[in-house]
Amino acid sequence: MTTSKRPLRALALTATALGALTLTACGTQGAAGEPAATAAPAAVTASPSPRMLSGKDLERHPDPIVRAQAIALRIANTCVPGSAIELPPLPAVSHVAEAAAPYGTDEPPTPAVPPGHGGDLPPVPMELPSDLPEPPDPAATVSHDEEPLTAADRCAADAHADRVRAAFTTAPADEAALRKTLTGLDYLPESVHRMPGGGPLRVRIDLRDLSPNDSLALELTATATGVRVDAFGAPIEGDPDITRIVREPASS
Repeated sequence: MTTSKRPLRALALTATALGALTLTACGTQGAAGEPAATAAPAAVTASPSPRMLSGKDLERHPDPIVRAQAIALRIANTCVPGSAIELPPLPAVSHVAEAAAPYGTDEPPTPAVPPGHGGDLPPVPMELPSDLPEPPDPAATVSHDEEPLTAADRCAADAHADRVRAAFTTAPADEAALRKTLTGLDYLPESVHRMPGGGPLRVRIDLRDLSPNDSLALELTATATGVRVDAFGAPIEGDPDITRIVREPASS
């Protein structure tokens, strides 16, 4: 499987930030926000480590993005063990919420100004090489054609499709009802896109940001008894709109 040119939704960074935030919150401060005096070694006691969440706990995390990526990573690793990075353990949210703001305020610190500039620095022009080539036209590299799925992609698609079909035991009453069910399955609302045009209710779930399966997307069509789920490959080059990907005609 090739490395995605669209990185996952920065969950590893989020996890790192949460861990750092916990460490900041656990720092020792005095009542006025100043560092407390160092205690004698005999009086120092170790603070209890925050409870860390891992594995299936992450699929029940309060952050919907954490839940969505944890599910996608588990599915990918079920299809090809060891193929997807695992989310690092995250501290429970209750251990992170009371982190102290730096500098005792919610405002970011004012950057230092070099002496003699009076705090109002003029913009510094950037000189570019005279032989710099013209940047490529983004529209010229965007493909709107469906891509084939690899065997690993197809395995992950089947797992996602099974989850979705099992949740729709009856036809969705409308788009709002369909979206509510998908949200309950931990598919992010911003990843669900209504398809234009008439006919049956049809949406696409864009999994390119969250799934290790780079180009994976699902198309859901409402039926009389539930939904039909079709998986397809959406190109990532140029980040084309998921609703404009042209599907190949279904083989008879």
